Amino acid sequence: MPHQDQQQPQEKQDEKQDEKEREKKEEKGRGLDEKYRRNPLGFVSFALIIIWLGVTLLLQNLDLFTGTSEGWAVFAWGGGVIILAEALIRLAIPRFRRPLAGAFVWGAIWLGVGFGLWYGKWAVIGPLVIIAIGVALLVGRLVPKR
Repeated sequence: MPHQDQQQPQEKQDEKQDEKEREKKEEKGRGLDEKYRRNPLGFVSFALIIIWLGVTLLLQNLDLFTGTSEGWAVFAWGGGVIILAEALIRLAIPRFRRPLAGAFVWGAIWLGVGFGLWYGKWAVIGPLVIIAIGVALLVGRLVPKR
């Protein structure tokens, strides 16, 4: 008889463990859906950057660029444009409004990296990127919030 009493607490413990594992799996499955609901524009931008990466790699594999750095430059330009487009949409549509300084800074960095890779003149492009970041920070603070 005592053997059966010991099995019942063990069975309850196993059931609790199984329930916890099911809940974890459900939470993982809801992860992307929840992220999309909280920030649909950011999710779309991220997906577009992934798609742009695939397109750029395909073009590079088809030898449409003369050098590897040119392919990465095109990817960086496209990523910068996607990031800046997201920021402009957030600025224009109140429903999507969030702090924008970071988006403008990242967009400037991506564009600057693209120019640096394309032209290879980091001595000029590096400082220009830093200037653009400073301007974006100022604009982010000085533009009145609606």
